[in-house]
Amino acid sequence: MMTAAKPESALALRLERLTGEEASCCVPEYQDLAKEVAASAGFPEALQRVRALADENRLLAVALLKRRKELCACEIQAATGLTHATVSHHMAVLVDADLVRTRRAGKWTYYRLAQRPEVSIP
Repeated sequence: MMTAAKPESALALRLERLTGEEASCCVPEYQDLAKEVAASAGFPEALQRVRALADENRLLAVALLKRRKELCACEIQAATGLTHATVSHHMAVLVDADLVRTRRAGKWTYYRLAQRPEVSIP
């Protein structure tokens, strides 16, 4: 029975094939670098923003807001065909990710893009 090679050693072999140089020494370095990036201050925020935009309906809502200065929840509902509750949920995710701001006027909630909605890579 054949046993599978450890992923680390398989990676080292692949790097050696690609670069022509000894790679087993750099694999831990790359792993340490990945851990450092994942633990950096901006990583959780960037991850939250990317996840918020990963949903088709939320990305559509952001695109609509980019084309209009401000939209109320019912306008987003009309444009997307989603229920009011679903629109509220999606918009709350975008607000939590600091991509969208809200303004209340009586019973109405208006949404607009945050000043700097871009996702910065840590």
